[in-house]
Amino acid sequence: MSRYINRWSIQTYAWVFTLLLPAGVVIGYALGAEGETLRHLKETVLTHTVLNTLYLIAGTSFVALILGVGSAYLTTFYTFRFEKTIALLLAMPFVIPAYIMGFVYGDLFGFFGPVHLMLRDWGIKEYFDVLNFYSVVLILGFALYPYVYLIVKASFSKSRSSLLYPALNLGAGKFRLFWKLILPLSRPAIAGALTLVVMECISEYGTLKYYGVDTLSTAIFTAWFGLEDPQSAAYIASIATVLVISVLIIEKIARSGATYKSEKLLSKIPKERFTFLGGVGAYIFMAVPILFGFLIPLSWILTYGYTNISQIVKVDYLVVIFNTFVVSGGSAALIVAGTLLIGYTARNFPYGINRYLSKLASFGYALPGAVIAVGIVIITTTIDDYAGENLLSGTLGVLIFGFVVRFSAVAIGTVDGSFERLGLSINRASRSLGKSHFSTLWRVEIPLMKRPLIFAYALVFVDTIKELPLTLILRPFNYETLATKTFEMAESQMVYESSVYALSIILIATVPMVLTILKSER
Repeated sequence: MSRYINRWSIQTYAWVFTLLLPAGVVIGYALGAEGETLRHLKETVLTHTVLNTLYLIAGTSFVALILGVGSAYLTTFYTFRFEKTIALLLAMPFVIPAYIMGFVYGDLFGFFGPVHLMLRDWGIKEYFDVLNFYSVVLILGFALYPYVYLIVKASFSKSRSSLLYPALNLGAGKFRLFWKLILPLSRPAIAGALTLVVMECISEYGTLKYYGVDTLSTAIFTAWFGLEDPQSAAYIASIATVLVISVLIIEKIARSGATYKSEKLLSKIPKERFTFLGGVGAYIFMAVPILFGFLIPLSWILTYGYTNISQIVKVDYLVVIFNTFVVSGGSAALIVAGTLLIGYTARNFPYGINRYLSKLASFGYALPGAVIAVGIVIITTTIDDYAGENLLSGTLGVLIFGFVVRFSAVAIGTVDGSFERLGLSINRASRSLGKSHFSTLWRVEIPLMKRPLIFAYALVFVDTIKELPLTLILRPFNYETLATKTFEMAESQMVYESSVYALSIILIATVPMVLTILKSER
């Protein structure tokens, strides 16, 4: 029994339970919720909101699937000029949050934007409203397709082995080879990538709010801040939670019963060259996501960021930078420490539930930031009411805790992989010399894992910087980060001034993104 229950296991169980608590509280708080406001929402807008969310998921997934799988196929199986540069540029929309991309296109295609002004100069007086549902689908598609592109490209790369030789020798055409062999082999990767796209769609708030599209994420904010009804907010948050769980279950069922083995040998099928027309079509296809997902938004941000930098970069800007680094740096450090605890326990005591601790701790990443925030606010207000004073609500620690719940999964994969590569031999040798578990981890294993831990820290740091809905709900009063400042300035019709803060987010996010891609290409 002692091998199941020890100090390390108990500490890890407590940590994982804490990470799961906000989701459990939301569901529990929503059970039996029935007030006048909630009844009104059910009778009027809730069904429309749920359907809007489902339509958004379907549209965005379709755009991301076409752009991601198509780009991954072209860059994996064909060789062409500027191949490596294009492959890198195809991944770069990752560094631009969807809400920033939304602000850019809202200005470019707005009534007084350059596109409409140019059309009026040409004598075209018709006005088309870009602030609509279809624009949001395209923007989210361009912002999220890198999930599909990077994951599926990695899967395609592993498929370029002797598995394809028999089909080629039997005269299979390119389309048939792709449709009958390459795609089925990559089905798990595609399903996993689309699951991430779906979860990001459910979580998105800034773009939807700016474009006036109602989904579950915006409804949570409306119920909490507009209607001041925590139970209604918790009820809507529970619907979003159930929707996320349903997506995960469907993805699991879709992959069950099928096994996929991708054999990787030293001999690889050489990449083919395009025909002239094929090359033109391929360049045009890959140019679309690069242009609309990265170059146009980046050019807009650089132009207006340079124009407004002198009036924005003052003491207030430095305070926002400092606030961002404090909350993101603290959250990343705590997350890496927590994942070390989970990874060490799962590896050294791989019994019973310990084998599933990483999956349980990763659940927060599947939930929208607004859902986690609602659960944490319910917990903190309950504690404050019991204590009779404001101990937790509106404090920086609560915001950091929200980030820890939301983004622990980002570091778990890297840390678990590091523990797996180290194995148990070094740990057992240290323990046999009388070192404690803590001393072995601190003095022996962490120094050997330094590079992966720094990498995990950087990834978490970037994700927390870009997070908007959770920060808006949990931040202390008047506490601004780069994400909240960008959003609030754009909401206040100061889109051009917000470009300086948006540029700061992009510059910070670019470094680990490029390092990740270069590392995967080795």
